[in-house]
Amino acid sequence: MRKKLFLGANAEIFENAKALRYNMTAAENELWASLGLKFPNTKFRRQHPLGQYIADFYCHQHKLVIEVDGSIHSLPKVIQNDFEKQQFLEGQGLKVLRFTNNQVFNNLEQVLESINKNISSPFRGRGGLAKRIIPCLDVKDGRTVKGVNFVDLRDAGDPVELAWNYSRQGADELVFLDITATHERRKTMVELVKSVARQINIPFTIGGGINEIADADALLNAGADKISINSAAVRNPAFIDELAKAFGVQFVVVAVDTKSIGDKNIVHLNGGRIPTEKETLDWILEAESRGAGEILLTSMNHDGTKNGFDNGLLKLVNDAVHIPVIASGGAGSVQHFVDVFEKTNVDAALAASVFHYGEILIPNLKEILRQNNIEVRTIAE
Repeated sequence: MRKKLFLGANAEIFENAKALRYNMTAAENELWASLGLKFPNTKFRRQHPLGQYIADFYCHQHKLVIEVDGSIHSLPKVIQNDFEKQQFLEGQGLKVLRFTNNQVFNNLEQVLESINKNISSPFRGRGGLAKRIIPCLDVKDGRTVKGVNFVDLRDAGDPVELAWNYSRQGADELVFLDITATHERRKTMVELVKSVARQINIPFTIGGGINEIADADALLNAGADKISINSAAVRNPAFIDELAKAFGVQFVVVAVDTKSIGDKNIVHLNGGRIPTEKETLDWILEAESRGAGEILLTSMNHDGTKNGFDNGLLKLVNDAVHIPVIASGGAGSVQHFVDVFEKTNVDAALAASVFHYGEILIPNLKEILRQNNIEVRTIAE
């Protein structure tokens, strides 16, 4: 069954939403800032198109709409529009919460507690919450490819079809990395995001070539749940601050490619080919302090080997930070997933070729994780 994430929203609604996003009311700004602080691992969108309407705040993960009503909402015409809007949204299976400006300004904690009651996030690993299984799709010229460090690439299928298949299998999230080297990159990525968003109802992250706020805005507006930055963040760390301020920390994933040199782990660029002067843990702690909401950590020494994750480094990092960590690089068997969760307590594990070529099936993987007392979500959750 195909799911239209934006419920048929047209181009004009998207443009109107974009304009409103940069012209929010004082109450909306107050609540937006509080959502990022109170729910750092929950992904809200502001001024988001849903059919012919625009939601003040929308969480696709929990199918939750939050409306902030000013004095204009007491006018009969607006009351009628609010009623029709709520009927439409609830008819689409969405939960709608409404708060007044006065509630936001004078009873913010009560507002946040009400929102909290409607959120039961499955994504944070610590505290016994479910671990995430995340297929990663490298996309070049509209096709999923797989190699080692983007070398000797093999075709692995249509990314939209793979996304749909993974969502049916029970993947918790997806990561798309666009490695298309053209000047039309942003347009290509936006079209990919729109196509994927129409097909699946699980969160997904898009990365590759995001160098400015406009890139992130276009991708989030097209339907991505989070954006991932890597080289751009290393070259300009303040970019993390800018993204977190513009969209909220819950949208910002900082991907880190690391390789051991002597007795140090060093951040690398360009798929592990260019070393920097940054030590991995130091950089991750800086990224967290600047507003990263999640870390995607890839060990280049392990990537493509299928010999298991870099559990020593992952535990070191996961113990040091207070945001979710995704393990990447080295998955070759189901036991490697068991090991990474048991030995490091990371929040999620990511892999590519073992999923793309059917070497590991997600339902089988999750069943074995359950047998090892590792909590994972079922498809119905």
